[in-house]
Amino acid sequence: MMLRDIGGTTRINLYVASNDRGRVVTDELEIRGGADLAEHFDVNTPDGTELSPGMLVSISADGSGSLEATTSAYDRRVAGIVSGANGVMPGLTLRQDGAVADGEVPVALTGRVYVLADASNGSIAPGDLLTSADLPGHAMKATDRDRAQGAVIGKAMTCLDEGTGMVLVLVNLQ
Repeated sequence: MMLRDIGGTTRINLYVASNDRGRVVTDELEIRGGADLAEHFDVNTPDGTELSPGMLVSISADGSGSLEATTSAYDRRVAGIVSGANGVMPGLTLRQDGAVADGEVPVALTGRVYVLADASNGSIAPGDLLTSADLPGHAMKATDRDRAQGAVIGKAMTCLDEGTGMVLVLVNLQ
């Protein structure tokens, strides 16, 4: 199927291939339903911690390819943030049903999402690099440059002066 503009120029092509896979071709695609790119992952809950939107997750150490809530500061296995906190939903989700690239939990890998944060390592201000905290599933301000290498989830876009709360983060794994 081809969608044309008022002048007759094809602007969007919709295809269904013989293998039942669909394809959309267009010059620009605007997604208005969310603000991040997420992939669906299987999750482990070894300590019984249920994952919820805003939680920071890491690659499971068991080698299964699944994710689990972070549990230690400066975790170099940090992978993303469970999408959907504070009503900011994924804008685009990637998955392949029935394959390793499938799972129950949408995890933001890039874009803007809210993360649970802990200000016990210092108040968080816009532009601060964020890493995992000792508090399960929480991020904190990265203050130790050596330990932060490979453990940064992104940059804070909002503040958290004290305690725990939600911080808007621009996800950018480093």
